[in-house]
Amino acid sequence: MAGTSPQKDPVDLTFEGFDTTNEPEALINLDEELGNAQNDELVKQVLTKGVDLRQHSRQIEQELHDLEDEQLASYEQHESELLALDAEIKNCDEVLENMERLLVNFKSNLGAINNDIQALQTDSLSMSLKLKNRVVTEKQLSKILQGVVVPPDAVRTICDGEVNEKYLECLVEVNKKIAYMRVHGKQHKRLRAFQEIQPELDLLRLRASAKIREYLLDKINGLRALSTNVLILQNSIFLKYRFFNHFLIERHPEAAVEVRDSYIHIMRQYYLDHFETYQRGLMKLERVIADKSDVIGLDESSTKLSLFGSTKTVARDKNNVFNLGTRAAILDSSDPRAIVLSIATDSNAKYPFEELFRSYNLALVDNATTEYEFIMQFFVSPKARQKMTGSDMARMIFGHIFEPSMRVGELFLKGYLETAHDALGILLCIRIMASLASELQRRLVPVLESYVNSMNMHLWPKFQAIIDTHIESIKRLANAHRSKTKLDTQPPAAVRRYAELAASILRLNAAYNTHAVSLGLARLRTSVQSYLTHVSGSSSDKHQALVFLINSYDLLLTVLFENGFSEREEEVASWKQEFSATVMEFAETELAKHFGYLKQFVLEAEQQSDISQVGTDGLDRVAGEFNAGWRSQIANINSSIIQSFSNFRTGTEILHAVLGQLIIYYTRFHSLYDKRFARRGSATSTCQPVGVQNVMVEIKKYRNNF
Repeated sequence: MAGTSPQKDPVDLTFEGFDTTNEPEALINLDEELGNAQNDELVKQVLTKGVDLRQHSRQIEQELHDLEDEQLASYEQHESELLALDAEIKNCDEVLENMERLLVNFKSNLGAINNDIQALQTDSLSMSLKLKNRVVTEKQLSKILQGVVVPPDAVRTICDGEVNEKYLECLVEVNKKIAYMRVHGKQHKRLRAFQEIQPELDLLRLRASAKIREYLLDKINGLRALSTNVLILQNSIFLKYRFFNHFLIERHPEAAVEVRDSYIHIMRQYYLDHFETYQRGLMKLERVIADKSDVIGLDESSTKLSLFGSTKTVARDKNNVFNLGTRAAILDSSDPRAIVLSIATDSNAKYPFEELFRSYNLALVDNATTEYEFIMQFFVSPKARQKMTGSDMARMIFGHIFEPSMRVGELFLKGYLETAHDALGILLCIRIMASLASELQRRLVPVLESYVNSMNMHLWPKFQAIIDTHIESIKRLANAHRSKTKLDTQPPAAVRRYAELAASILRLNAAYNTHAVSLGLARLRTSVQSYLTHVSGSSSDKHQALVFLINSYDLLLTVLFENGFSEREEEVASWKQEFSATVMEFAETELAKHFGYLKQFVLEAEQQSDISQVGTDGLDRVAGEFNAGWRSQIANINSSIIQSFSNFRTGTEILHAVLGQLIIYYTRFHSLYDKRFARRGSATSTCQPVGVQNVMVEIKKYRNNF
């Protein structure tokens, strides 16, 4: 029909590939496909443009056919290349197959090798463990063999060889075997080697002990001769082969005891003979310092009847009885050697006992030190030396050897002490023993302690007894003193003796400050003070008594000061106090003698409670008397002191003390005078006293008169 649009063919909505047998499921799938197609951009364009789908489908198919033809043409064009590529791919496949087979074979080979390695590792561990066990076994076996097997040469040397250095080496080796057997014998007692070697080692031990015993006893017997130099033999033989004795101590104690006892017996007599000879020789060299008459309180006027009945004064002037002098040098001597008898005898030298005493004990200490060190090394084994038993053993051996020699030293001292009267010599001996004791401590030799203590037990009582003898002599001297109308104002000889003895004792006690010495000196000082007081009190002349005391104290202080002692010393301080007090008493006495009227008036006037009670007549009288004669009285005082005291220092000190007291009393008198006449309504003075300044000017003229 015209004007009517051509009717379009209905759209075939059947899609290839869809199964319509199951409509519900197909519809569901169709809906899903349609939904997905609507989202496609190409489908949207086709539907939007109203393209014929069939025509479009045919067009697409045509394009596909063209594309296929194009691809076939391209394939035909490159066919040869593709065939070559296919061949290469096949070759590659063959190569890869070969490689796969090789790798599979390699993998199987690696597995086999791994198994072999694990087997080898297992075998290695097993072999290592076996080797380790074998090494341990070899070490133990080697140690056992070294411990028990004795070389044949060593056996022959021990049994038949001469005792020398080679013998010593072999003995050391055998001793190691014996020690090993003793330590490990019980542990390995089942081993046949131990069972067989033990009897042989015992035989070697006995054989070695017998030869060593014989050798040591022979060498010890060689010490019997007095001319033998023991020190050389000890160092060259005994100490060199001390292991022999140590072997006997550990392996054959009975033989060791025999050797030790033989040595003790011989050396005991050896030292005894030497020290007795030395002691007798020293006694011949003694120079006697003091006898029983050498005491502080010796009466110089004592006389002895001569053969025909006449009398003569006994000489008592011995230089070193009370004055130490150079005797103390023995304590600081840098020469540690003892006196050589042959040299001293040839030179006719004589020595005080303390030098002989020091020489004997110095020889004893030196020999004791050497012997103790030898005993510790030779008779004490290294094992015992580490224990207290070693020291005890050494002390026991030393005591047996040196006991007679120490007894000789004690008898030497006792013989001297029986007739000794030298306090300084005894104190020097005490200090010598203290010095030797310190030296023994420094050397670490503790074996002479009892000897030192014993010597001190003899010395100290004797020192105190001599001090008591001096005290008794002073008492006897005081009792023998008779009262005299005129007293000798010069110090008695006993004062100088005491001063020298006190200074010497103080010097010897300076570094020790021993209480017993200080106490003895204090007792001696008290007795001397009592003696001086007694002598001064026996005089009726007070002036002479005081001069006597001052001169005596001055002599004491002079000697002490000359020996280097200051007032810090108790001895010096005590006498200085007595001296000062006596000087003040002398000053008061001398002042009362020349200016008694002045002193008495001042003392009485000062006792008045009111100055008005002091009479003006008395003041005028004292002033007049003083004005008339004060210069002459001062001159008389100066002259009296010059005549009484010859010591410049002492005289000056005493003059100053007297004139000083004069100034004090005269100043006090002037004070009373001025107060009394200064009051209103008081009477006027008829006599003006000399000024204090004028008196002081006059006194200055006498300062350097001594």
